Amino acid sequence: MLPGPRLWGLALLGCTSIIPILIGPIIIGVLVDFGGFTNRDAGLTAGYGAIGSVVVALVCALNMHRLPLRRLALAGVCLAAGSHLAAALFYEHHGLFYICRTAGSIGDGAVYASVMSAFARQTRSERCYGMFMMLQFGLAAVGLWGLPTLLPEMNVTQMYLGFFVLNLGSFTLLRFLPADAAEAAGVSIRGKEWRLLLAIPALGGLATLFFFEGSNVGTDAYMERIAVFAGYSDAQIGQVLGIASLLGVPAAFAILFVSSRFGHSLPVFLGIATGAASLTGLMRADSYSEFFLWTCVHSASWAFTTPYIQSILADMDPGGAVVTAGGIASGAGAGAGPTAMAMLVSADNYSGVLSVGIAAYTLAAAAIALALLLGLRRGMGQIN
Repeated sequence: MLPGPRLWGLALLGCTSIIPILIGPIIIGVLVDFGGFTNRDAGLTAGYGAIGSVVVALVCALNMHRLPLRRLALAGVCLAAGSHLAAALFYEHHGLFYICRTAGSIGDGAVYASVMSAFARQTRSERCYGMFMMLQFGLAAVGLWGLPTLLPEMNVTQMYLGFFVLNLGSFTLLRFLPADAAEAAGVSIRGKEWRLLLAIPALGGLATLFFFEGSNVGTDAYMERIAVFAGYSDAQIGQVLGIASLLGVPAAFAILFVSSRFGHSLPVFLGIATGAASLTGLMRADSYSEFFLWTCVHSASWAFTTPYIQSILADMDPGGAVVTAGGIASGAGAGAGPTAMAMLVSADNYSGVLSVGIAAYTLAAAAIALALLLGLRRGMGQIN
């Protein structure tokens, strides 16, 4: 049975909070082409956004059991809407613009934390996270293709006014969130938030997400350069990257049917193994068809595995503290992965990128094995 309208509404609400991340390349392009930003200044917007996201994820994770989700999201939407409106009007003043971006990411982060916590309370959370991932990949593909095509002359003011309108529309989705906090909702809480987050199983689960995202984001960041070095044309590169991104949609959608039939841990190990195999295949690829195949496998394994990792974190605490802290782990991994890979890149060799990616996958598998083993021994959640 497919998830009901309420869960689809929650997933859509979560997506409205991360649209600036999903279409990040478009934002950079508009700021540089129409806003008078340098590449460095435009890139800083993502950095300030990450700061806000990490701050709000930490605050929410440490208080998740006492935060009424609907009011938290309402405050977040109001803050994000006001920040995006101010960014649209004052983007020429870079200092003020960066403040707006940080505030906007805090607001969006509060909405995202509310949705992730609400999904953690569901009996079959992996279906919720899979549905959420499916919408993310789908909207990213549509946005990255459609915006440059349909709105090629979109300026900075129009772009942030568009975000403002999305925030206004998300008010209609807040009703799908639980109105009360986790404790008031009768969810069984096994300890205060900080104790849960410092438990070794939780740290192992968060480390898994850190290494997994570090491998995926880092490899994805260099995939276009790897293809160029291999001698493929712009048309071939655009084709493989576009199709690989779209394949994330059915990969995540498959979770709605596979669900928890095989537990949560087995799909994670299989997904990590498949991801490592895809990078090994890319290292050995000597034709475009092989490069195409392994790039698509990499994207699909990413979309399929992430929701199961998030479900394991949700199993550790149905109040949502651990899975909310996962936003910090994934954000840190997304920054650390490309940085580590950059150290091993030379003008004529990108094999270090794939080697670091495989090593990160190995560490992710070791971390989740530790989390599952100690979690079962200590009775922490319904981990399987």
